[in-house]
Amino acid sequence: MRQARLWILSISTLISGMLGAQTLTDPSLTVETVISGLTQPIAIEFLRPDDPNRFFVIERTTGRVKLVENGVVTATVLDLPVNYNSERGLLGIALHPDFANNGYVYLYYSRSTTGGDSGSQGTWSDNRVERYTWNGSALVNPVLIVSFPYDSSQANGPNHDGGVILFGPDGKLYGVTGDLNRGRFTNPRIEQNTSSTAVAGVGGIFRLNPDGSIPADNPFIAHSDPRIRRLWAYGIRNSFGMTFDALTAKLWLTENGPDKYDEINLVERGFNSGWLKIMGPDARDATYTENNNTAFNASDLVMLPNAYYADPVFSWLTPIGVTSICFLRSARFDIGTRDQAVVGETNNGQLYFFAMNASRDDFILTGALADRVADSTTERNLSRWGTSWGVVTDLKIGPDGYLYVCSLFAGRVYRIRPVDPPAILNGMARLSGRQGLPLGVPITIQLKSGDTVVQTITTTLDAYGRFSERVAHAGTYTLRAKAGSYLSVSVPNVAISPQGFAYRELSFTVNGDVNGDDVIDDADLLQVLFAFGSNDSATDLNNDGTVDDADLLVVLFNFGAGG
Repeated sequence: MRQARLWILSISTLISGMLGAQTLTDPSLTVETVISGLTQPIAIEFLRPDDPNRFFVIERTTGRVKLVENGVVTATVLDLPVNYNSERGLLGIALHPDFANNGYVYLYYSRSTTGGDSGSQGTWSDNRVERYTWNGSALVNPVLIVSFPYDSSQANGPNHDGGVILFGPDGKLYGVTGDLNRGRFTNPRIEQNTSSTAVAGVGGIFRLNPDGSIPADNPFIAHSDPRIRRLWAYGIRNSFGMTFDALTAKLWLTENGPDKYDEINLVERGFNSGWLKIMGPDARDATYTENNNTAFNASDLVMLPNAYYADPVFSWLTPIGVTSICFLRSARFDIGTRDQAVVGETNNGQLYFFAMNASRDDFILTGALADRVADSTTERNLSRWGTSWGVVTDLKIGPDGYLYVCSLFAGRVYRIRPVDPPAILNGMARLSGRQGLPLGVPITIQLKSGDTVVQTITTTLDAYGRFSERVAHAGTYTLRAKAGSYLSVSVPNVAISPQGFAYRELSFTVNGDVNGDDVIDDADLLQVLFAFGSNDSATDLNNDGTVDDADLLVVLFNFGAGG
């Protein structure tokens, strides 16, 4: 077992996280404290996409969900009975994609059997995800979504609990569970690659519908055990970091090794990360106590139908206690920084920066890191982006486009922003009647003052339908936007102050403008007819993969309309 766990740190690391001044290698960026005085904050969630001043923060050991407004805790909106032994506690929070309308908040926590908070190993019942409803002042009406219960036939932690939960671009709930020390060779299990039949129930990434049911397109849906059917990936020891790259809709995961090899992984459908037999690159033949000091190969893994193994994108030979990962999806940051990856850790209080390659399925690694492993302190620090951050438990882009950082033992939430921030326009486009993800749909935005077009922005939507772009001049504008084959929409009175931001949700409801002239007419009808029966994306108006009657009906129904 790792001697240095996430929550049990050296005094020097603790002091540096609390008292040392946070630094960044980029002099164009600065650090601000948003709030202090929290008790082991794990994660935050902003209530509105246009308001950076209101967010929920969850505390690991108290089980409390607190509402922060303008840098001050104004209320405890829920107090859960948590078991906080070792790495347990209140560990994850996610808002439903339609939170603005349904108020659903999802929480991952270790439940205590005492009815209150407990640090005793024997008072843990399960790790679970519950859904609550935000009524404007409290979180109410708990609904159990999924449970990872105590099992007398297996180990039950107390470490390796995972806890990160989030919603993907597909609207599904993803979460990561650690292995709870299960699946050793003396009690083998599928998820730890030590059995082909017995199930641990933990040690992977689960993917669920928002109501807790199992999606029909999960990779292991044909398995007889629902604990396997709910998995998106397995072979995971433990993780404190998971996020989607909105520019590819791909899932990324950090994974914690034993006494060697922390990892960053790109996780596709059916991923087997290799634990307990493999940590780090397969060719490195890592040996450690849990794999009986035996060098295993990928061919030794338990591969379920639809499973695959891949080496980590990056590893640290000496574990850093890797934690959160975030992509800087914000126009606040300069080219070369925006949309790149930032990673937090435990053991050294540092932040790390990784530039993405053109296809965004890999990091740009050169020189001593070209082998994908930081083999020494010197190599580790080649990716260093900041120091004295303590235990970083959450990294998140806020509504204002800045990077927010939770520091566990510092009890603080920090904000990283440019010294001289540009004004930006953020938003989300909703495309009525279109199937699949909006990733790559072109959108053109005009900022108009009267009849004068002050700025034209041409970009594409990400997997969530969002965009973030710089504004050349502050002012109050009429925003005119056109997305793909939809007719344009206009939004008046969009005010953007110097160094400020605006957020707008754009609803595109009238589809069928194939040629992009903002009128649905004979020319559009002819293009659909000409492409009928093909998979031409330009005329596949509903994005179902085929140009057919449905697309023809879209044009006919909206014929004559103009933007």
